Amino acid sequence: MKRSFVRWGFVASLATAALVGACDGSRQLGGGGVSVDGTGSVQVALMLGKGVSLSSASYTITGPGGFTQSGSLNVANSATISGVIGGLPAGAGYTIAISATSTDGTTSCAGSASFNVTAGATTSVALHLTCHEPPATGSISVTGTINICPNIDAVSANPPTGNLIALASTADDPDSGPQPVTYKWTTTSGTLSSATAQNPTLTCAAPGVASLTLTVSDGDPGCATTFNVPVTCPDDAALAETAWVEIGANNQAIARLLTPYTVCPSITVDGVSSAMTVRALPATLPLRPTSTDTTLAAAMTSGNSKPSVFTTTTCEFLLPAGASVATVAGLSLPLPKPVVNRVLIIGDTGCRISIGNVYQACGDPTIWPFSVISAAGAAMKPDLVLHVGDYQYRDNPCPPGNTACTGTPWGYGTDTWMADLFTPAAPLLAAAPWVMVRGNHETCNRAGQGWYRYLDPNPYDVTGVKTCNDPANDSSGNFNDPWAVSFGDTQFVVFDSANASKTAYSPAAFQPYTSELAEAASLATPNWLNIWAVHHPVLGYSAANPPTSGNAGLQSVMNAAYPGNYYPPNIGIAIHGHVHDFQALNFASNHPATFVAGNGGDNLDSALPANGTGFNPNADLPAPNTVINAFAFSQEFGFMVMDRVGAVGQKNWKFTSYRTNGTVIAVCSMAAPIACSGACDSTPGTQITCTDDGGNVVGTYDNIP
Repeated sequence: MKRSFVRWGFVASLATAALVGACDGSRQLGGGGVSVDGTGSVQVALMLGKGVSLSSASYTITGPGGFTQSGSLNVANSATISGVIGGLPAGAGYTIAISATSTDGTTSCAGSASFNVTAGATTSVALHLTCHEPPATGSISVTGTINICPNIDAVSANPPTGNLIALASTADDPDSGPQPVTYKWTTTSGTLSSATAQNPTLTCAAPGVASLTLTVSDGDPGCATTFNVPVTCPDDAALAETAWVEIGANNQAIARLLTPYTVCPSITVDGVSSAMTVRALPATLPLRPTSTDTTLAAAMTSGNSKPSVFTTTTCEFLLPAGASVATVAGLSLPLPKPVVNRVLIIGDTGCRISIGNVYQACGDPTIWPFSVISAAGAAMKPDLVLHVGDYQYRDNPCPPGNTACTGTPWGYGTDTWMADLFTPAAPLLAAAPWVMVRGNHETCNRAGQGWYRYLDPNPYDVTGVKTCNDPANDSSGNFNDPWAVSFGDTQFVVFDSANASKTAYSPAAFQPYTSELAEAASLATPNWLNIWAVHHPVLGYSAANPPTSGNAGLQSVMNAAYPGNYYPPNIGIAIHGHVHDFQALNFASNHPATFVAGNGGDNLDSALPANGTGFNPNADLPAPNTVINAFAFSQEFGFMVMDRVGAVGQKNWKFTSYRTNGTVIAVCSMAAPIACSGACDSTPGTQITCTDDGGNVVGTYDNIP
């Protein structure tokens, strides 16, 4: 039987300088024959650096079938390892491991390799041996100073004011260095007034918990102290938000809500909770030309125009027909009633802060009485409210030194809409759904941006064309399609006249009012009482001295479409604002009876010319081809109410004009079809005397035969 041997070898040469770190190397020793007695050998030579010798070396061989063999190796040759290992059974999967140590104990070597043994043959093994020397040691001299990190002493959040939470913090730095203490805030929700202020405010973006982190530092990179504090942003119900219901096309009732949050709350209708949708998010819109500054350059330099800042999210929800109970943000919404018996009518309600006009004292309810009118109107429990336009009048800043309007908000953003409409109108918004007519103060170069965000009954135009944000789109944004709101045997046909010209249009310029007129005509249902609801009086008197006829621009278009009649067929009554007084006119010429209810709060217009000026309602007609047979007028603040007389189907209503204190100016019935107590006696050849319902004279005018 032949014996098998393994021959192994390794040569590592280490330069003296290399002993600072680790050293390794390998060399395979080949060759060698088989000895006469059948044994083989492996020769190993390890060459170490100068001055280094080995004190010991050992090996361990493991192989198949649990074979193991250990022993020592010859290290007598100081810098070499050599030896012969024989008697290994033939087989595969052998491993040899070698370890050695230098005589000074500073260097150790180890390595291993795998090999196979063939009977009667000598096997050469390549072995990789790694030698390590312990790291050298030394010393350094350290000098420096001690820095004491700053401490956070207190962090607090004040109770919220709306969705604003005031934060407060204190910190101290015992050694005041190396730099003054700095503050840095971060939050998981909302917006901080300043991320680096010691006491900033947090504007909450949504109800619920917002986590804030305060980090203070004295400039030392390793010396920052942090503190986490959760704050609770209030629910929508705690914010006393503004909500209302308005009626759009096809009698669609729309719930609207203004919230300072960027998410909308849920609305509950007849026990079912649904998410309101975002109509428009808060935004600061670029400055655009206005009615005061007709070019962008002028708007940027005059100081009388500014960008519109909208701080609220407008939320909306289409209410299902027949809904009986709806609540949102803790508010109960007024829903459409199956039968409408009382409609409150107001117009021109804003407080005027506008260059070239008398500035109103918006805080004096005797001078700007809209809040009084709103409360008085709500107390009358209307089923529906019709606003005939002009909601917002605070175009320009209050002049310096004018104590009447000092401090009032101005421009076309949320603050003025709240001040001019939503805050004073709160009782009336809660009393009944509204029908919103657009006025000339809601054109694109005035408060049109707010009109589309807040009041327009159509879906918000996400393309931006009908938003009034871009003056390039004003030719579209200044016009809207008409719609109808019906209640029993009666309906309002709502017409957008916001951009109507004071002068007659040429036939080439009749569009788009011509197309709007045709669409409105299609809404006038035969055998119903169709009430034309439009801001500008068509067949009423405008504000001038002496009075002038109704809006010349609308008259030119309407007379072209319906010569001599002005209105489409089936229109029975027209209700307007724009002129800041109360008027009631009935026509022997078979034109629709006309009411003007523009006395809701803005500066009253001049009274009709007094005795001696030559005004004569029988001669100074509001339009050609008209003949007046009844006329009532009052230059007093107030509102109008239309009450159903009799059952639904009779199309019979009573119209009452009220002062702000609830006393009656005039009562008009549909007997002729309109006859008013407290009217003006216009018998030819006599002086015209206008009285209120109590017989008090409110004006006298000359009637020229």
